[in-house]
Amino acid sequence: MWRHICFLFIATRAAYSNTILVNTPVGLIRGAKAIDGEYYTFFGIPYGSVNRTNLFGAPEKYPKFDYIFEAFHDSAICPQIQNNVLQGSSDCLQLNIFVPISANISHRLPVMVYIHGGSFIDGSKSSKTYGPKYLVKHDVILVVINYRLGPYGFMCLDIPEVPGNQGLKDQVLALKWIKQNIESFGGDATKITVFGISAGGHSIEFHLLSDNEILFNKAILQSGSAEAATVFTDHDKNAPIRIAERLGLSTNSLTKAITYLSSLHTNEVIQASNDLSITYKPCVEQKFEGVTPFLTRHWVNADIPKVKDMPILLGFCEHELLLQHINSSISEFPALIRNRLRNTFNFDNGNLIKAQEIIQNYYLNNKNVNTDLPIAAYFDSDFTYIHPIQRSIKKFLNSKPKSLFYYMFSYNGNRNLAKITKKVKFGSAVHADDVGYLFDVDYLVDEHTPEDMLVLDRITTMWTNFAKYGDPTPDTSELLEIKWTQLSNERYTYLNINSILAMGQRPAADRMTFWDDFYINNKKYQKGFQDD
Repeated sequence: MWRHICFLFIATRAAYSNTILVNTPVGLIRGAKAIDGEYYTFFGIPYGSVNRTNLFGAPEKYPKFDYIFEAFHDSAICPQIQNNVLQGSSDCLQLNIFVPISANISHRLPVMVYIHGGSFIDGSKSSKTYGPKYLVKHDVILVVINYRLGPYGFMCLDIPEVPGNQGLKDQVLALKWIKQNIESFGGDATKITVFGISAGGHSIEFHLLSDNEILFNKAILQSGSAEAATVFTDHDKNAPIRIAERLGLSTNSLTKAITYLSSLHTNEVIQASNDLSITYKPCVEQKFEGVTPFLTRHWVNADIPKVKDMPILLGFCEHELLLQHINSSISEFPALIRNRLRNTFNFDNGNLIKAQEIIQNYYLNNKNVNTDLPIAAYFDSDFTYIHPIQRSIKKFLNSKPKSLFYYMFSYNGNRNLAKITKKVKFGSAVHADDVGYLFDVDYLVDEHTPEDMLVLDRITTMWTNFAKYGDPTPDTSELLEIKWTQLSNERYTYLNINSILAMGQRPAADRMTFWDDFYINNKKYQKGFQDD
């Protein structure tokens, strides 16, 4: 690789001591040496663009550079509302690359590609949240990508101009760019691991289910599953017409509405869509001549042949949705159950009430549930994330992966991202708490204990070991004192990641058995379920 790179040793700004030039198949890209570790940074490299007359359509490959691309800026995000502020632009299909100095042409490094979460409506590649220093010190290259969100990324209209899954198609284009260019940065294009939390994890399973070629070799799904209740929605096929009307155009034509909305500032469209409470998620696309689809079959009980011979690592946080139910009362519990069931099942009213009562009675009378925590948190965590992940595991096992490693993250410390942000101290790890134990998050400013950093060292070591070897604990050590054994149909083992690492058998076993039975008994009502 380094025969393609010349060290210029030019100070570019106070944050960097020198720059570096990389000759890639798409042209020359200039990056810089970081000040917080022995690695180089390449910010904001464009991998794709969108047609200005249809910002809701498929992405286009970004043209080759006929100039030196200065990869110093990490500001681009896709249109969204973040922290109650309208942000972003359509010029957002970019990625960041972080390269350890040790990489060279005779020492190509494994590549880890991170897909951010955010419910398919917000998030970005920002190094303020996904700082690389804890991962790249383990001799892996880290790539973090942007993809379109909300109406621009997940509007599904059953027309060739906007068939759906544009954000997932952005991810495909990014993965193709990485596969074609990463060797110029010292990466090994045959050792690409994708990993993501929440919507990022959901996305990974959708890639495994998709009609596209496989563009990675290993996968890590953190609180992510295509079965997750948050993935399901009834897509509004008139969304652009409704948004356009709110913004001044009355039309019954989807294409006219799309053209009109593409001419407006993205902030206007995002705000109007938000005001109308329109939900956008992945969808099953119709096939159109001349249009390359991403997903054309429903995923609920679809097989996943791409998993065959692939190493997979996946898991969840013990109290996934605790924060959403801190102030919930028992009186609200029946309505919560019904709302969740309506989203994922086609029950008539009688069967809906019957199902709600079965679930309600089970959780209210379960002696294994900690009554110090809201009962709704257990139900919603199980229904929305934990059991969906176990349903994904069943499908993965049926497709015979090379290996399957399962975990539960239960550590409660000063880097638990979501709980620290919300100033919550009680309970176990919640949704997205694990971000702080993989990345350098700049707003985690509280003092970190030695135990916090031990957990971080263990997780980053296991995750990067998996990227290197397909095994998070190829050898035991003082840091990794136990062997993480694979899950199989015969041994439903998992690793409990806390201040002490411990192997266990099927987490939340009694609750998961309840949900196994519930889905077997009600599969004919499940949205998207296809009879064999």
